[in-house]
Amino acid sequence: MRRMVHAVDEITRDLVQRPAWGKDQPNNYNGEQNCVVLDGGRGWLWNDVGCNLDYLHWICQHVPSSCGSPDKLINTTIIGNDYSLGATINYSCPEGHMLVGDQNRSCSSDGFWTGMPPRCKFVDCGGLPDLEHGAVTLKDKRTTHGAQAVYTCHENYTLIGHEIRICDDDGKWTNSTPQCLFDWCPDPPDIHGGVVHTTGHRAGDTATYTCQPGYVISGEGILSCGLGGEWSGKAPSCKYVDCGAPPNIEFGRYELRTGTTTVDSVVEYFCDDDYWLDGEKVQKCTREGKWSSDTPFCELITCEEPDVPSGSYVVGVDFNVHSTIEYHCEVGHILRGEPSRVCQRNGDWSGSTPNCEYIDCGKVPTMLYGEVQYTNGTTYLGSQLSYSCAKHYKINGVSKRYCLESGLWSDATPKCEEIRCPEPILAEHGILSVTGNDRMYGRTLIRTAETANVGASSFKIGALAKYRCERGYKVVGEPLSTCEDSGQWSGDVPQCVYVDCRNPEKIQNGVVTLPSNATYYGALALYACDPNYELDGVSRRLCLENGTWSSDTPVCNEIKCKDPDTFAGVNFKISTHSVGGAAQYYCPRGHNMQGNSTRFCQKNGSWSGSAPTCLPVDCGHPGLIENGRVIATNGTTYNSAVEYLCIPTYDRIGPYLRKCLDNGQWSGDQPRCEMATEEPQEDSNLGTSIGIGAGVVVFLLVLLGIIYLKLRKPVTVKNTENVEGAERKEDRNAAVMSYATLSDRNGYGYGQTNIYENIHEQENMYDAPYGESRRDSGTYEPEPVGRANGNVVTINGVAVR
Repeated sequence: MRRMVHAVDEITRDLVQRPAWGKDQPNNYNGEQNCVVLDGGRGWLWNDVGCNLDYLHWICQHVPSSCGSPDKLINTTIIGNDYSLGATINYSCPEGHMLVGDQNRSCSSDGFWTGMPPRCKFVDCGGLPDLEHGAVTLKDKRTTHGAQAVYTCHENYTLIGHEIRICDDDGKWTNSTPQCLFDWCPDPPDIHGGVVHTTGHRAGDTATYTCQPGYVISGEGILSCGLGGEWSGKAPSCKYVDCGAPPNIEFGRYELRTGTTTVDSVVEYFCDDDYWLDGEKVQKCTREGKWSSDTPFCELITCEEPDVPSGSYVVGVDFNVHSTIEYHCEVGHILRGEPSRVCQRNGDWSGSTPNCEYIDCGKVPTMLYGEVQYTNGTTYLGSQLSYSCAKHYKINGVSKRYCLESGLWSDATPKCEEIRCPEPILAEHGILSVTGNDRMYGRTLIRTAETANVGASSFKIGALAKYRCERGYKVVGEPLSTCEDSGQWSGDVPQCVYVDCRNPEKIQNGVVTLPSNATYYGALALYACDPNYELDGVSRRLCLENGTWSSDTPVCNEIKCKDPDTFAGVNFKISTHSVGGAAQYYCPRGHNMQGNSTRFCQKNGSWSGSAPTCLPVDCGHPGLIENGRVIATNGTTYNSAVEYLCIPTYDRIGPYLRKCLDNGQWSGDQPRCEMATEEPQEDSNLGTSIGIGAGVVVFLLVLLGIIYLKLRKPVTVKNTENVEGAERKEDRNAAVMSYATLSDRNGYGYGQTNIYENIHEQENMYDAPYGESRRDSGTYEPEPVGRANGNVVTINGVAVR
């Protein structure tokens, strides 16, 4: 198989005809190095490599520059002649035809046109019936796909429906047949008490009815001239309407503005002095013969409820016109303003609202560590308040005060003094600290065995004294003491006693260290394991007050890894599960390993790296043959096979099948197709031979048809090329992939866009081995079988000469 490598200069973008190869390159190792790379290990010269290497940063591969001439079906026309990558072409059909399929196709990066070529379908909708009172005209004098039919009506007729109908894809005219209806109406009828005005007598014109004064229209006031020459609905009528004299009202009267009581007449109502009108003052006679609102009435004028300011109340009989009310203040208030008000004829009270001034001594300041309580919750004149101190405090001064007329409280403000405890006693070898005191310095340190008192000399009730001991000593007694209400500390003074835990026991495969080099109370012991061992238990132990070390003694266990993970089809062997042990991975025959084949047990108990995978060997494209085609039955990986077929008038020289081997090569040599040579036949008895041959052919066809109907099941066979199974022909034909459209795994084409570029065009050339005319025998033939009548080859049940 010939290799073609193309390189492009990244600066000039010109094709490099003779690349600068490195030493001993190219060598096409194992026949698999079909790509090139600039190799830094060879002085940055070109080196040929395999195209499936995943560690290369870039590789050079051939990319097609165009898709070639696109295919098309009968009656279709291609618009556009740009066949370069990314270009788009359009398909069109002749007049009267419908395009079935995609109108546009694009040239993809793999050198093939997208989709399938569309086809043109002839569509005829047939003639249309005549239109009553009108006519139908065919544009372009045709009834095929896309044709238009235009409808028109005679004079005084109007078209109802669609004016234009189009021959659609389904062979039918769009929409339904329209109608022509008469559109002239006579004069509308007159009515009593009214008049009518028309805009015309054509369809769509209107007749408007109006009534004379005192009349009301009954019915639809506007009629429309409709198709068919008739007015819509019936003519309305005018009805005489009279609301009659309006009713009289008590303490009031009414007046008719127009002097009439017929429809649209107006009446106005008035009330006597000291009364106002409740209801509609002006009303109108409606078309229903009633006045527009209910009869109003006159009621006595009253004022709203008067405002009552805070701290006051009002005394009065009622709120009617000319009535009087009086204002009074509550205890502790003084009236400011007029004490009485009168209800006036406009419904408002005379004057302005007075107010009562509040005499308030106000709130006194809060007392530190004490509380103020107001008797009855008030602070106005005569109110009383009392003082009380918080727990652990006592009052110094008066306990009660009163609000005076001057707005001030009597006497001076008292104070609350705190009850405190003296300095607590310090034990020998002890450390004393106090919390909850005045917090002037946060936690107050009183003293230790070496220091004197540097804090406060007295402490508030609730302060907490905490006793601790020097290093190596423990507290015997209650370590906490509280300042109580009596001013004394609770409990007895605790004592400090020395504690020693002695040296902790040693551990196997590990060491124990004492950071402080001491074993007394509070000392720390640290544990650590030797390399490749891990600690089971605590790493830190403390010397407790009972003279023992905390927790149990830990143990050092050897670090081991579990079985490594693996993928399906990958085997492995383990030397040891200890740290440093190796796991060796293996792939089955016909597979290559992706990843590291060896993994090691690490100190963290896990295996290094990740599990590798096994991928089947790919033999790649087997190569094209001149005057023939290559068919892959199940891909190009290990154990797959390809078939070689020659076009009519050519015979195959070489194997019919080739298999992908575990070394990445196809078995056997590549066959070739050579022109068939026909032996001369004798002319004598030609007619007899033709008759006998035709009879035999007919008999064989009938016999094969009967066998085909009875044996529609897959038959398993074996051939000389190790083909292990075959499916039914019609199923296998659907799964077969022709290398005319085969792409590699990376989406790149195999060079040529048309496998028949090197075949001369012939009128009788066979190019559809899977067409509708094929015959299926129901069996799989591993190799074409020649017939007696010339050089005949059977391809998937079809005889090809």
